[in-house]
Formats: sequence, C-alpha cells, structure tokens
Amino acid sequence: MIEKWMRVATRGMVLACLVLSACGGESGDSAASAGGPGGAAGPSPQIDNAALVLPIEVLGNGAPDAPTIAVANLTLDADAIAQATRLTVRCHRCGFYNSPEFETLSKPLTKVAASLRIAGARDAANAPWIDITDANITMPEAERAHGGVNGAQVAIRFSIPIDGAARSRLTASTGNRIEFRFNGTDGNSNGFRILDVQLQDNSGRDLLSMPKRWKDIAAEKVTTAYTVSDAQAGSALWHGGNVLRKSPIVARTLRAACASCHASDGRDLQYFNYSNNSIVQRARFHGLSTEQGNQIVAYLRTSLASSVPHVAQAAPWNPPYQPGPGLDSRPVAEWAAGAGLDAVLPDAASFLNAFTGKPAGSAAAVTQSDLDAAMDPSPGKVLNTREMPIPLELPDWNAWLPIESPLDIWAPEAGQSAGLFETRGIPDQNPQQVFQRIDDWLKANRNPAGGYGDWSHLSTPQRERAQAWLGDLGARTIEFGGGGRGSHLSPDPSQPYGGEIGGRILQARMSAQTAGLANLPAAFTREAFVERAQFGVMHWMGVRQWELAHRHGLEGPQAWLHGSRDGNGAWVGQGERRGWPFSWPSVFYVAPHMLYVQQGGRENYFSWEPRLVSFYRTNQWYQLQMTINPGWPGASVGPMDWPYHMGFITGLADDLITAKAPGPVTSMHLVRFFEVRTKLAQLANTNLPFDAPDPNDPNNLFRNGGLQSRADLANHKLGVGEVVDRGPDTWEKSRFRELETVTPGLHLKFINSSISLYNRMYADTTYAQWRRCDPNARFGDEIESKSGFRFCLDPQRTPLPLNSKGQPHLVGGWVDWTTQQYTLWSVMSARNHGAEPTRLKVFSDWVDRMWPN
Repeated sequence: MIEKWMRVATRGMVLACLVLSACGGESGDSAASAGGPGGAAGPSPQIDNAALVLPIEVLGNGAPDAPTIAVANLTLDADAIAQATRLTVRCHRCGFYNSPEFETLSKPLTKVAASLRIAGARDAANAPWIDITDANITMPEAERAHGGVNGAQVAIRFSIPIDGAARSRLTASTGNRIEFRFNGTDGNSNGFRILDVQLQDNSGRDLLSMPKRWKDIAAEKVTTAYTVSDAQAGSALWHGGNVLRKSPIVARTLRAACASCHASDGRDLQYFNYSNNSIVQRARFHGLSTEQGNQIVAYLRTSLASSVPHVAQAAPWNPPYQPGPGLDSRPVAEWAAGAGLDAVLPDAASFLNAFTGKPAGSAAAVTQSDLDAAMDPSPGKVLNTREMPIPLELPDWNAWLPIESPLDIWAPEAGQSAGLFETRGIPDQNPQQVFQRIDDWLKANRNPAGGYGDWSHLSTPQRERAQAWLGDLGARTIEFGGGGRGSHLSPDPSQPYGGEIGGRILQARMSAQTAGLANLPAAFTREAFVERAQFGVMHWMGVRQWELAHRHGLEGPQAWLHGSRDGNGAWVGQGERRGWPFSWPSVFYVAPHMLYVQQGGRENYFSWEPRLVSFYRTNQWYQLQMTINPGWPGASVGPMDWPYHMGFITGLADDLITAKAPGPVTSMHLVRFFEVRTKLAQLANTNLPFDAPDPNDPNNLFRNGGLQSRADLANHKLGVGEVVDRGPDTWEKSRFRELETVTPGLHLKFINSSISLYNRMYADTTYAQWRRCDPNARFGDEIESKSGFRFCLDPQRTPLPLNSKGQPHLVGGWVDWTTQQYTLWSVMSARNHGAEPTRLKVFSDWVDRMWPN
C-alpha cells in the first residue's frame, strides 16, 4: 500500500496532499509547454528550488498536437537516491471519465490522458515517457478494484519503480526533474493535477526532505490586480452565447455560455478555488484566447470578491461536502468545501472506529456494545452524516457539471431562435424560469437585519411558499426530461419525452467514424443518447440547486425552510442543524441508476462504462444526498430513496465479489450499509400511527399515513433477513460474510446489532397497532402483501419454501415472500449464525405475538 500522505492546509492546519513546484509558461495561444515522446520541451519554466508547490497543474487547451508538460523540480541527497525504489504520485483526474465523444473530429482523439517521466538532472532526453495506464503502474487495492486509472475514483494513488537507468539520471542536488504530460483531450478533459509526489523506499517512507507548500489561491483573488475594462469584457464572455466552441477536437460553436453549465454568476469557480491558470486554460479549451481567459478571471475575481468567502479547504480535488469531524462547528458557508480528500477513510476498519465513536485511525477493537450503541434508533438519537467520515470518495465539483449544456442538447429547430429547454412547459414552469423565479423571490425576501443564511424573519405563509417553490426546481426538471428511473422512453411515440427529443438531436450529430474509434457500440445507440440528454439536464439541476443553496445561505438550519403549520397556524420546523432545503428530487437524481435507459440486458448503469463503475458513482450520489439532506422525520419523507441506497451498496459489493476484489475492499461498502440503516431507523422511529387512512380516499394506500410510519420498514428495509444467510447451500450464504475479512466475528456482531435495532423499533408494538394486509388491496399494480411499499403484517403464517432436500430457505426478494416469512426466517437463520440468545428471544417472541397461528 502507498502510505504517508500529508494533510491539506485549512484554517491554519495542513490538510490533504503534498506540494510540488509546478511550472509551465505560455506564449500567446500556444500550450504551456509542448513536446511528445523524445521531443523537445516548450519554454523553460520558472522553478522555485526552495520548495515543492502543490498542486502541479498539468492543464492546457487539450489539443492533442500540443501536449501540456509541467515539471516537479526535486532537491535530493545521496541517501535518498540510493534508497529510493519507487516514485509515488497522487493525481486528480489522471484518466478519462465521461461519455465518449461522438461528433465529427477536427483533430484525433487521445486514448491515454497522462504520462510521466523521471527526467532527472542529466541525460533527460533519453528518459522514457511512461503512460499512466493500469498496465504500467502499481495501485492500492481500492483504486484498482474500483476501475483503475479510468475508473470510479478520480483521485488516485500510484507508483512506478525506479530502475537503474532512472537512478543514474538523478543527482545529489537541485534540478531533478519529474515531468508530467497531458497528452490531449478525450473531448471533455483538458488536464489533471498532481497532488503529491514522493520518492519512497520499500517500506513506504518518503525520502524527500525539501519543504512543501500549497499554492496560495487567495493571492489571486485580490481585486486590485484587475482592471474594470477587463472585468466588463470578462462578464460579456461569461454570459455570452455563441462564443465558445465545443473543444479543440470538435469545432462546433456552442449556444451555451460559461454561465449555462456553471453557477450563473461563476461562484463555483471562485468558491472551489480554481486557479487563474485553470480558468484560462479551460477558456482556451473552449476556443477563447489567453487574453479572453484572463478577462473572465478578472470578472470572476472582482464581481464575487464580497459575496463568496475564501475557504482554504475548498479545492477542485476536495469533494464538496465530504463528511468529516468538525464541519458543523464552522460557518455554514464553509460546509460545501467538505473535509478534504484525507477525510476519505482508507478501509472498513477505520470506518468501524468512526462509526462507534473511536478515532478513525485507532487500533481499538469494536465491541458488541460499541456497535449496539452506534446502531441505536431510539428517539432523540441523531447520526450526523455530515461529520462521520466514510470510506467513499464523493464526487468532485467537475463531476457535478453537465458534460453538455441543455441549451446545446435542445438546440432550436431551423428558423427558430430558442430550443425546447427554453420554451417547453406552461408559463413560469419551465426549469429555467422556475430557477429564476426562486432566485428572484429569495433576493427580494432576504432578512434586512440578518446575516448570511438567516431566514428567521419569514412568516409562516412565506415559509410555505419557499418550501413549495424550492421543490419546484427538481419537479419541473424531471417533468421536462420525462420518465422515471430507467424508463425515459415514452410509451407513446407521438408524445416523446424531452429526454428522447434531446437524444435524437445529439444522435443526429454523431459521426460514424468517431463512434467507431471508441469501440463501444452500446454508447452510440438511441438509448445512449437519451442518457446523455438526461445527464445534461439533471446535472444542470444539481448545479442550480447548489447555486441557490450557497448563494442564499439555505443550508441550515433546515427548520427555517421545512415544516408545516400547527393547529394554531404557527410554523413548526423540522430537520437537522444543517441540510439542503429541497424535498424532492435532488442530487441523487444524477446517479447513473436514475439516468440510465434500459437496453437489452443493461440495467442501472451507463452505456459507456462498466457496471461496477456506474454502481460506484450511484453510491457516491446517494451517499452525498444522505450527507446533505437525509430528509425529515418519517419512513421516507424528503429526497432520499433509502431502499435504492442500500440496494446499490449491496449491488456494488456483489460486483466486487464477482470481480474477486479483496474482501476488505468489498467490506468498505458493506459497513456503510449499516450507517444507512441506522440513519433511516432514527428518522422513522416516530409516533406516527401504523394505519391512518385518508378520510377523503380511505382505500388509497398511497394516501394512508401509515406509509410514513416505521411500520413501512418492518420488512426488507430494516429486516434482519438482509444480513443473514438465506439458506443452507453455498450460493445462499450472505454477502455480509465478507465482513469477516476485516476482523473475525464482525459479521455476527452486525447480526446481533441488527436484531437489537429491529427490537427497539418493533418489540414493544402490539398486534392491534398493525394494519393487516388485505388480499384485495393494491399499491398500483402490486398486491399489498408483496409490495415494496407495504406497511401491513400478514394475517396468518405461511410456510417457508423448501429446497430439493426438504430444508427451509428464503429465495427471491421482497416480491416473493411475505413479511411473516421473512421475519420467521430471520429468527431461524440468526439462530444458526449463533446470535446472542437474549436479544434473539425478544425478536422471536415478537414474531410469535404478531402471528399467533
């Protein structure tokens, strides 16, 4: 394993990565420095020999005929050269991660994003370039198992050996060059960042002794550095359409402006501390000149200086809202910065410590009582998903952004000036119009006496309006795109959904030659282009929700903007200390699981990437949703879809098991399953009645208040049967047995704690509290007793199915068995696992009371 990663600086403390001396100048519109394998480098860079400065930005305009090279200049001593066995690197976006380019090319596609070479201080011309591919590098198990260089994680660690030839090029002095090259774009990327470089020995010890520091982005934000005329020109470029081109390899002019994909005022680039260079290089990627890029910089730095705080922790590589200790104690405006990449836990054992209240890096064993306390769903318990670190890297800001703007997906028809995205829908209900309406209302109703994010002055009617309107943005965007999960194709060809229309427009631009280069047939079908359209509009929604929340300080406390009237007409707020105010839908709707279009046997993942990678991304977005807004009291009130979240944790684990990933890697996800269950149980453990028909529609189960009570979770959603064996045969063994690879006995501990959680939810309930399933009642097309929405208990016992040997087992899923069968099997299987007898008896006694015959 690669070890010893430095912490990155924030608020006077050092927090995530190391520091290198980045270099690279540019002349006019040429690349920062150019050269291919064995070719001459570009202009000599300015090098700070005193320190290594991070990040190294290997960013350019992306043209494949002008690769971008940046240099780390290392000062070494003789001992370091003699003992070093590997060069170890941490890189942000060293691969390609998006849907493949499909339009006519003006320049070739690049297949490998990044290369490096150990040029040293002598004989540099003979130093070979090494492509950063899975075959050429050594990676930690977690990065490799999740897809490697072009996989699910965009911040990866890797190492290459230092052989005799490389060692001979190093000298005990300054000027030992490590060169990094961005080879050219895939149609979306224009480079990467090096976050750490170490010269290591076999034990993983870093042999570099030179000081390291982070580049000071705050210094680039000083407004006196920019002229008024440049800022005005930059504003026109930022907001102006028909100015940008798609990329250096696709010459088509875009209708969209910079503001169409980013926050409309550009605050995302200011807040997440994108450097001046990165902004300029991205402008060049889209066909602007260096001068125009600098004008955009001038606009962003001057227009946002007073409205966007400088948060040192915010960075392009630090995932927004990444959970970590202490975030709640910081000003709310700092929350979006997250806790940094170093807050991402390295393994399941670290998470277990964090989950049970121990230091994440401690070696203390987790006891049964520790786990019982962590999984306590008793009223008043609140698992803080904002501060509990997790072994999952959340999406970086680049992953939030649309690959293509809705303005270009739904381009105007011939002779029209506006496309469907700008015109579809009744007045004031188009997604763009809804965003503007909300933004205008929030500006007009700010608290004149309060600070940032203080909405305490609103009246009850104003809170009700804000609550409804904030939900409109997601609802109208979904309505525009059309269709639900996986069903974005209209059943009526004469009435196509918006996503279908956008997909047709994109597919009409497809070049067969370009598609052939990708060798991914599924990525160029009708379904794949509908996925691209859905990706664009739903990511647009996520960015706009972030913009509203961050611009107007809507991130907490939730009770100001979510709640209801009491009997006296007074506002009763709900929610946690911090959280987004959007009820549904929100960012989990950008998960591949929500955006995919079913195609043959492909389901729940994108057409252009392996299922395991898509499943990881779905886990990211669901976990992010639970971090920023798990919802409000009730079984499923708010934007979370809890069963899907848990289902994709186990789905990812199953794919890792199939791929023969190491057990501890699979367990990184399985342990999160119990965090999700605990949070759901705590939210659902209310006093809502288990059966509360709507007097105006008593037979409509969707309008029955029991649907939001904890009764809705008594089956597979919180059931013990999900974590125990389903039968005696090998294929029926629980995936959660992988937990034994973390520490022996851990699976049984989780079984025991799952029984205790279930007992605390239901053991004190009586037969009379529960609705009994009606064989004639239905949830839509599902009979009540087999529905995933069921909140009833079966009126009588049903025998368990038997295998070919006459042994009971539980096969299939929740549509195949009753809640009674499921809970009875849970008791039997838990007993076979050796569950602790006292808690198991409480569980078994409850089952007997609920089904006395």
